[in-house]
Amino acid sequence: MEIPLPLAWELEVQLENRGATKMESSEIFESHIGPVIEKYPKLSRVLTSEGKVTLKGEMEIIDAEGNFWEVFEIEIHHVDSYPLQFPKVYEVGGKIPKIADWHIYVDTKSCCVAIAPEESIACKKGITLVQFIDEFVLPFFFNQAFRRVEGYYKNGEYSHGIQGIFEFYDETFKTHGNVSALIRLMKKMALIKTRPGRTHQCFCGSVNKFRHCHRETFNKLFDLDRRLIQVHADLIVEAWN
Repeated sequence: MEIPLPLAWELEVQLENRGATKMESSEIFESHIGPVIEKYPKLSRVLTSEGKVTLKGEMEIIDAEGNFWEVFEIEIHHVDSYPLQFPKVYEVGGKIPKIADWHIYVDTKSCCVAIAPEESIACKKGITLVQFIDEFVLPFFFNQAFRRVEGYYKNGEYSHGIQGIFEFYDETFKTHGNVSALIRLMKKMALIKTRPGRTHQCFCGSVNKFRHCHRETFNKLFDLDRRLIQVHADLIVEAWN
């Protein structure tokens, strides 16, 4: 089951704060298509039978050394909360199994190009289609192309679903798989309203100064809504109980 994150209420608040509406969201999406086609000429603007604008075409996978790996047929669909949430990406050429092990949502058949916290951070101030493709879509399909040849993902990966969310926070807080320690730190982080001072005691409760303890973690998670961190903590607790 796909986890609808960022949360609907968070997106509505962000859209309101930007003075945006769902209609404007589609207009923003369409305005971002031109630069994409300029950079990726094998993608084109397509109008669906429902009158919705999508991007459709071929995505060539070429590594940093110029080696060709694969061509994927893809579609990128607008979502009402864009640019504060990723568009939906679909591999439509049948080269990727439509199962969770290949990072495909079984219910929607869309690609899981990033885990929920990464998406929330990337979209906090809005994302462009070029940025989305460069930073998330291309790496996703390169990993898929590499796995099709070598049998594993070259650049590592977070697991699909809630396990991947756990891995993200576990890595960020450096709790080394200790679920109870992770939940305690996430809940403390969720309560922070302002950035601690460099010489303040760390929010984790240790005797260490913030700058020598969890400052790097705080900086990485700074753009995440604190309520979202609490929701993720609750999801982890529920999954591990």
